[in-house]
Amino acid sequence: MKTELHHYVGRAVRLNKLVYQEINNRALRKGHALENCFLVTGVSRGVRKLICYGANFRIVVDATDVVLI
Repeated sequence: MKTELHHYVGRAVRLNKLVYQEINNRALRKGHALENCFLVTGVSRGVRKLICYGANFRIVVDATDVVLI
């Protein structure tokens, strides 16, 4: 599983609809606009989740919550 997740590093991804809506609502409350496009920068060691950056947000999500662009 670990090596499979490293294939995502450096790639652009989009979040699935439910996860994106949750993140977007958080961004709107802070007064930020957010597009559904994130860059995967790493894999969290302990919980095996993807660390993604988009605009001013850093998020940690499951690999099942993203789709490669």
